[in-house]
Amino acid sequence: MDRSGRAIWTRAVPTPRGSDAIGGATDPQALFALIEDMIIEGWQAVGKGKPLTAIATTGVGEDGIYVDGNLKPLGPAIPWFDRRATEQAAFIRSTAAATPRAGIAMDHTRTGAKWLWMRQEHPEVVLAARCWVALTDHPSVIWTRRPFMSETLASRTGCYDVGARTWLPRLLETCGAPPLPEILRAGEIVGTVSFGSLIESGAATIHTIVAAGGHDHPIAASAIQRIDPMARIDSIGTANVVYAETRSFPLDHFDPFLSFMVPVRATDGIIACLGVFEFSSAVQALQADGVDVRAFLNLPRMPGKPSLAKPLLKTTELTRNLRSVLEGESLTARQMFDNMNAVGVEDGPIYATGGWSRSRSLLELRASIYGKPIRVLSEQEPAVIGAALLAAGAADELIDFSQGITIETIDPDANWATFYQEHYQDFCKQLQALDRPGRERLSN
Repeated sequence: MDRSGRAIWTRAVPTPRGSDAIGGATDPQALFALIEDMIIEGWQAVGKGKPLTAIATTGVGEDGIYVDGNLKPLGPAIPWFDRRATEQAAFIRSTAAATPRAGIAMDHTRTGAKWLWMRQEHPEVVLAARCWVALTDHPSVIWTRRPFMSETLASRTGCYDVGARTWLPRLLETCGAPPLPEILRAGEIVGTVSFGSLIESGAATIHTIVAAGGHDHPIAASAIQRIDPMARIDSIGTANVVYAETRSFPLDHFDPFLSFMVPVRATDGIIACLGVFEFSSAVQALQADGVDVRAFLNLPRMPGKPSLAKPLLKTTELTRNLRSVLEGESLTARQMFDNMNAVGVEDGPIYATGGWSRSRSLLELRASIYGKPIRVLSEQEPAVIGAALLAAGAADELIDFSQGITIETIDPDANWATFYQEHYQDFCKQLQALDRPGRERLSN
């Protein structure tokens, strides 16, 4: 990003995935090398010979690694979706340490469950570790030689009191948590780049500031909220994430559709609400059945008529089937937004982001199901923009990135909206009748 707030270079490449004896795993050193290579590539393309002023990172919320005294990884990062810690999560939920103050019920996706699995299966790694660092923070830890954890990532471990903004000691003990580094809030200065390829290439110097970033969803929301402080976010990608903020926080129970966490602008008692559910898996199953999903979503208007029928993955009416899948997932997102209203989220405008938000036909369907317009920014990467803005703020650069950003509004189809409103409560009853595992999958 330049000083005018324009994103002048972006690139996306696949995360380097490997595997361990049980399942998928991420090699943190390979990932770090790839990130440095990409930064250097971008700087060489647009940097004009001037080193970067500041850097911040954003990414997945739950993955992390154990590091030794030299900050060298002691093994791979277990992906958040890996199910090896299912039994450990069930045990943690059954204990008196489990508390809604953590903002989310413990399940296999939570870092806390992975900590307990690691202590039980590989105690030698835990004993050898100086501390545990989040994978998203790992590059900044290496550049500055300062172990830390971004606060938005701490609140995704399942062991952080998101109201009091401190660790839950009893829950940490139950999870067998390793030594943990200090917590820094989004935008705080971690240090400066101290060595490595960035300095050798000229992309950075020992004066290049490194700022704490954090979890990609609140970071993306923070960018959109610079344009509209009342924005609610509908991020449609591999997972569908709905995001909003409130001053209320239910301390006495877990919400089956929402989790709570620390937002980027964590002041004045503001709490972030997230609703997360799988989006692409059902769509990909249809694609495997021969449905040309991309062509379908590229249409200017969604074919077919409104229906609340349960989608069938084997049918000759493939086009209508895909619409049914998209209807069901959009109705689920509306249910999560409704639950947000129940915990004090104000009824602000909805902004769509993520790869699927490029489909006008899908957004018209969603707007009809929500019963209100959906807004779309011309900038399609708000998470990386949000990280760049945090970096700029740490360097005291005042940037108004709204300059040059355009907003398109997608309105509901009036006839569709009437149908969905009339049948919405029927869908809610079906959704609430899901078994517990189904609800947990929705709220991970």
